[in-house]
Amino acid sequence: MDWRKRYHDLLDRLPIHVRDARPVLCGLSTFVDGYVRLHEAQPLLEAVDGTPEAALAGELFKRAAAGIGGEFHLDWPQGGDWVEKHLKVTSWGLGGTGAQAAQTLALLGAPALISLQDRSERQLSVIHPDVQVATPGGVIRRAELQAVPGDKPAHYIFEFTAGVRFGSATPLRSSRTIVRFGNERLDDDPDFYRESVAAAARAGAGILSGFNELAENELKGALEQTVALVQNWRRRGVHLVHLELGDCASARSRDVILETLAGVITSLGMSQAELRGFRAEPGDIVDQACQLSKAFDLPRLCIHADAWALTLTKGEPSRELEALLCGCLLAASRAEKGRPCRPSGLPGQAEFHEPPYGPVSERGGRSVVCCATPYLQRPAATIGLGDTFLAGTLLVLGQSGTA
Repeated sequence: MDWRKRYHDLLDRLPIHVRDARPVLCGLSTFVDGYVRLHEAQPLLEAVDGTPEAALAGELFKRAAAGIGGEFHLDWPQGGDWVEKHLKVTSWGLGGTGAQAAQTLALLGAPALISLQDRSERQLSVIHPDVQVATPGGVIRRAELQAVPGDKPAHYIFEFTAGVRFGSATPLRSSRTIVRFGNERLDDDPDFYRESVAAAARAGAGILSGFNELAENELKGALEQTVALVQNWRRRGVHLVHLELGDCASARSRDVILETLAGVITSLGMSQAELRGFRAEPGDIVDQACQLSKAFDLPRLCIHADAWALTLTKGEPSRELEALLCGCLLAASRAEKGRPCRPSGLPGQAEFHEPPYGPVSERGGRSVVCCATPYLQRPAATIGLGDTFLAGTLLVLGQSGTA
């Protein structure tokens, strides 16, 4: 397969996908991210043993040395203040899978509605002006929204780059680790709940995320509320409801999330590392995906990795391949520029590695769809690549009435 040609051809079709896009309902957690480059975080190297900053440094350095990103919670209420006082926050950005996907769609010119509790100046400043937000009077563009005080805590993203040394370690893989210093709650945005249900009849897809950030004692109520919301979406015509799993704090929390939402979602997404977390021993990727799909009766399961993306689906495989290509193209363009952008071509340093499976095959009564990504060994940034990939897949899949 000539993957470079496939992506070049897609560049011509991308405007058509944007033209035909239907609204995507993006929830349920939006926040601000502060970006820190790990190799510039000298105070972490100087942290005194037994202090919270030493605990932070130990976890970050352990993950980066192994080339593992992900997300973790450190119970340190003053952690955000310490980071902003002692480390260099290179920039502020939008956080949350649904919100990041909406940001990409809005930049392309496609409609997306987000949940938004915090409407402070700092939060609004990182949201694209054309992202749609719900208010008591209806849906408006973010650009029309007036800022009000808010106090939702930021998340902090520590980036590390392959070959760039920090302390005594030099990572072999570029990635990032997300740190939260407090437990989160889903957005308290009743206007989003009302307006998303009203928009469901014309929406192409819905996104659910943020459950991996909740404390175990918060999960039950949040999941029950979400099930009721999604049932309303589904009754009004949303056929594609996607859950992005995220890096859960425990297998117990992860399983509770899946067991509760499996009856209402039609699509599940995760990284290759998150898929591995379901089994103690490594095994065939598709076999693992098949077992997971059947265990939770999932019509669609999507796995994204550095050099390939794969879907196990009951849907139309040719449409799914187009969706994967679109997602990978948008993610690679962001990796090259370090920010969401409209692709104007393939990244100049893109490499194509042979994916582990052919473009379309069959396993266990489902289609296996797989593609190579335009892989960048040293991306300008790794933030939000999975969320940007998700936006591209739903841009394509949301155009039809079925997943």
